[in-house]
Amino acid sequence: MEKRKQKNLIIGSLLAVLLVMTIGYAAFSTNLIINGTSSINSNWCVGFDSTKTTAYTATAGITGGTVPTGSMTYSGSTCQTSYKTNASLSATFLQPGDKIVYTLTIANKGSLDASIDSITVDNVAKTSTFTTTKGNIKFTVIMPASNSLAASTGTTTMTVTAEFQNTNNLSSYTTSESQSINIGISASQNSGGSGGGSSSSNQVYAINTNQIDPGMSIANIGAIYSSCQATGKNVCLRYTLENGVVTGREVCFVYNSTEYCLVGGDNGTTYTINQSTLTTAFGSNNCDISSSNSFGSYFECNSGSWNVWVTATGYVDAYDGTWFCVTGRYFNNDTSYCGSV
Repeated sequence: MEKRKQKNLIIGSLLAVLLVMTIGYAAFSTNLIINGTSSINSNWCVGFDSTKTTAYTATAGITGGTVPTGSMTYSGSTCQTSYKTNASLSATFLQPGDKIVYTLTIANKGSLDASIDSITVDNVAKTSTFTTTKGNIKFTVIMPASNSLAASTGTTTMTVTAEFQNTNNLSSYTTSESQSINIGISASQNSGGSGGGSSSSNQVYAINTNQIDPGMSIANIGAIYSSCQATGKNVCLRYTLENGVVTGREVCFVYNSTEYCLVGGDNGTTYTINQSTLTTAFGSNNCDISSSNSFGSYFECNSGSWNVWVTATGYVDAYDGTWFCVTGRYFNNDTSYCGSV
C-alpha cells in the first residue's frame, strides 16, 4: 500500500513536471510567433506631361503665307494627374514648305529610377531617329535627349517635326492637308540609376547649320543621330547634353573609316589633346604648327581635300573639301555650326 502511494506520488510529480514543461514550451513557442505586415511604397509613373499642349512652333512655307496650325492631345493610362503614356500630334498644312516642330516633355513622377527603352511611332517601337511620310507630310521623330530619368524629378524632351514636302508636281497640290501621328513611351526600371535629383547626360550628333551655344535646349539642334557616320557626312558636331541642355560641343570627323573628335571651347586647355588626335588621324608629316594669323598659335593638318585645325584659344575647324563644322571661340564670339562651301 505504501509502495502504491509512493508510485502514485512519483507519477503525479512527473505529470506536474510535464505540465510545467508543456506550459513553458507553449510560452516559449508563443514568443517565436512574429506578427506583422509589409508593404511596397514604390510607385511607377513615366509619362508625357499633358499640360504642354502648346509646345510647338510653326512656320509658313512661303513669305507672307498663312502659318500652319497644330494640336497635341494625350491619352492612355494616367499614373498621376497630367501625365499620360500616349501623345497624338496633328496638323493642318496650307502649302509646300510649311513646318511644325513639336516638343514633348517626358517626366518620371514615380519613386523608381527609369530608363526609356524605345519610343513607339504609330505602335511600332523605334530606338533612333525615324522618318515616315503620310500623304505629302514628312514626320521626323527625334529620340529623347536623355534615356535616363531620375526618380521623382527626372525630365527630358523629344521633338517631332512635321513638314509639307516641297514638290515640283503641283498637279496633286490641294489647298490644305491634315495629318497626324501617335507617339508612345516604352520604359523600364533603371537599376543603375543614381537616385532622385541627379542630372542625366548623354551625347548626340548633329549637322545643324544654325549656331548652337551652351545652355540651349536640344530642341534648337534639329535632327540628331547616334554617330557621325549616321549623319551621312564626314564632318559633324557632337553635343554633350545635361537634362536636354547643351553643356559641351565637339567637332567630329570620319577619316579612313575612323571617327575622331576635337574639343572646342573658350580656352586652350584641350589644345594639346586636340593636337594628339590630329597627329593620330593624319600623321605628323601632314601636320604643322603656325602662328601667322590673327588666331595666334594653331595646329593644322592637311591631307588630300581635308583641312583641319585647332587654335590655342579653343577654336576647332574641320573641312573635307565640301562640308565643314566649327566650334569654340572665334575671335570674340562663341560659335558652333556646320555648312557647305
